[in-house]
Amino acid sequence: MPREIGLNTLAYMNRAADNKVEQKEILKEIKEMGFPIVEVRREYIPSGKTEMKEIAQRAADLGLKVFYSVPAELFTAGALNGQLGSYFEEAALLNAVQLKLTLGEFRGFTDKLAEELRELLTTYSIHLTIENDQSTDKGSPAVLTGFIAETRKASLDIGLTFDTGNFVYIDCDPFAAAEQMCEAVTYIHIKNVAITDSGIVLSGLESGLVDMRRLLSLFPDSVPASIEYPCGVGDQVTKTISTDYKKIQSW
Repeated sequence: MPREIGLNTLAYMNRAADNKVEQKEILKEIKEMGFPIVEVRREYIPSGKTEMKEIAQRAADLGLKVFYSVPAELFTAGALNGQLGSYFEEAALLNAVQLKLTLGEFRGFTDKLAEELRELLTTYSIHLTIENDQSTDKGSPAVLTGFIAETRKASLDIGLTFDTGNFVYIDCDPFAAAEQMCEAVTYIHIKNVAITDSGIVLSGLESGLVDMRRLLSLFPDSVPASIEYPCGVGDQVTKTISTDYKKIQSW
């Protein structure tokens, strides 16, 4: 079965001059391009719960599976993020099947900490996945595989999101990272980067440092992946997304 390819709405971030992405307004276009998954971003939801319900309804009407991306950390100073319950509640309002965070300051599980997290996972039945960020102490392969080992000891079903571009920011070979993390990865962010005079910047699918086709081939086809990079400005966005989607499908 071919890998499911989704679209993170970051792809639309430069479509409008004010960089405001109206997520509920682009769902129909995303579906028409053939995507089965849309990854909704919390920072693009200005109207809160009312808008979340509208997104959920439109996605359901279109038959789009919803993932939820939250720019927040699971742990703060070793404790669960105080807003974690709210994030799960929002994911439920969106009818999302997955919630993505970054790790944060994980210092190991106590029985109490593990039980608090287990209760949320059981109550909401939403898959939690943790993404490698752009820091060595919170997003390196060693840190994340260590965390997954601890979740398994605590019988917590949590996966990893493998961001293909973020490893470059910490001077880590993404191919080596894939070999270390593959067994625990349940989701992939397709994002390429390039090095310029001003530093590391996001790039197009095939114009960056990472051979994306070869990197994706290291993961089982059962692991879904989403395009997560700006795809141009104005009317160019839809054309780039559609072209890149077809290219990835052909790999």
